Amino acid sequence: MIAMDTETKQCQNCKKDFVIEPDDFSFYEKMKVPSPTFCADCRMMRRFVWTSNRILYRRKFDSGEEGITFYPPDTLHKIYSQEKWWSDEFNPKSFGKEYDFKKSFFEQWLELFREVPHPTLYTAHSTMIDSPYCNAASDLKNCYLCFRSDYSENCAYTNTINRDKDCFDVAFTNDSELCYQAVNTNKCYRAFWSQDCEDSHDIWFSRDLVGCSNCIGCINLRNQQHCILNKQYTKEEYAEKVKELNFGSLKSKNAFKEESEKFFLTQPRKQFHGRKNVNVVGDYIFNSKNVHNSYMAGNSEDVRYSQLLKSGPTKDAYDYTIFGDTAELIYESTWVGLTVRNIKFSFWNYGAHDLEYGFGCHGSGNLFGCVGLRNSEYCILNKQYTKEEYQELVGQIKKQMMEVPYVDLRKNEYRYGEYFPAEFSPWAYNETSAYEFFPISKEEVIKKGFAWRDSDEREYEPATVSIADDIKDVADEILLGILKCDECGKNYKLIKMEFDFYRRMNLPIPRKCPLCRDRSRIKQLNPIKIFLRKCAKCNKEIETSYAPDRAEIVYCEQCYQQEVY
Repeated sequence: MIAMDTETKQCQNCKKDFVIEPDDFSFYEKMKVPSPTFCADCRMMRRFVWTSNRILYRRKFDSGEEGITFYPPDTLHKIYSQEKWWSDEFNPKSFGKEYDFKKSFFEQWLELFREVPHPTLYTAHSTMIDSPYCNAASDLKNCYLCFRSDYSENCAYTNTINRDKDCFDVAFTNDSELCYQAVNTNKCYRAFWSQDCEDSHDIWFSRDLVGCSNCIGCINLRNQQHCILNKQYTKEEYAEKVKELNFGSLKSKNAFKEESEKFFLTQPRKQFHGRKNVNVVGDYIFNSKNVHNSYMAGNSEDVRYSQLLKSGPTKDAYDYTIFGDTAELIYESTWVGLTVRNIKFSFWNYGAHDLEYGFGCHGSGNLFGCVGLRNSEYCILNKQYTKEEYQELVGQIKKQMMEVPYVDLRKNEYRYGEYFPAEFSPWAYNETSAYEFFPISKEEVIKKGFAWRDSDEREYEPATVSIADDIKDVADEILLGILKCDECGKNYKLIKMEFDFYRRMNLPIPRKCPLCRDRSRIKQLNPIKIFLRKCAKCNKEIETSYAPDRAEIVYCEQCYQQEVY
């Protein structure tokens, strides 16, 4: 194999130049795909607008029932209850189409995508116990508004968690219990308003702690206890100090939170979040090797331009967004996992192999342009073929795709090798993960060619109950009232499980709705972007997700380890 030289191309979408490197060409050759015509950022945004799960609607389904779904009421798609969609009663092959060489592939795929019914939610519904308001989830018990969450119990308002119990308002946490407003924590117990912590318990308003306990407002500590703002106290002194703090009062909580954030700015940060890595560039990367231009990846190897592959393992993947549970040879795909191999240009496929342009095809292999098939093989546009017929026709279709492109509303040409056009997505920009990580105004969204969905005015009524500053002064009647978000103005309510937790942990009632709280936690994470910056100690140039104009003191990994470990 002859390595190709670096090539500079102009992105179809944003018109900016981007570079394809020799290692990239080697991967494209391995996957038997042409090099991309969109830059990495535009490819990522195109995938992100296909990842919706957080905004729920109540509506009547096309299967006759009424319930909760994340497909908006005006969707062009048919919606079936999960019971019917997963049953033998529903046969997606009945929608199979003969390929028409007079039309572009993407036009025909879109017709099929809109004709084949979709399930109301993307959950392993048979594993969900008393958790009807959750999505992108499996193996949950007694959970409420939990998203991208698995194997958890008695939790609410979560985003991307695994094996948590009795946790509320947490994001990107694993193996944790009795936590609140925690972000990117692992193996923690009673962690409150804390971030980037591991194997710690009874911590408040802290960052980057490992093996710590009974710490408040601390940062960069290892195996410490009874500390406040990194100052060591005896056990008795610490107990006295804790009595002076009342985090059940919103006023007191906010005052200490502000004090701790000011203190954090005097302490160093490592150039990226991660441990046990070899040759990586990105952020929130753990136990990985040869991972570049990626964000939040665990147990990964030879991965580039990928995001939110938190658990792994993932190997040999480019442009891969969300999941990564035993995944290999993945390109330009979103939300595929649970043992997948050789997946290209696909979305929401579990336990699959050798798929191209597949949607919701679980336990299947050797499919091209299919929607909703299960345990199937050698199908094109949901029509069954023999192995020989399939291989011959796929070759002909790929050739035709290069000759007859689909042209989107922005005049971008879609040939073989492009992901699904953003305009095909059933969801508006502000309903998707794109808005979670890249929140922009409605005007900017429309200018970039994405769709926007306005809010329902009926969700913005005046509050019917006021909230006392201190949790000890809040009566049970609040459960009957309607609250109003201080940030977006949308109405929300408390559930009893949540209110009991606030009382038990002595926490103030939140003044923001669950959606705004979730988005605030995501804002605490560093951005999906790499900058060049100088180490504040040794002055060498580093690649980091901390922008040069940010106020944090940023060290290279070597200087950080010398000072913190």
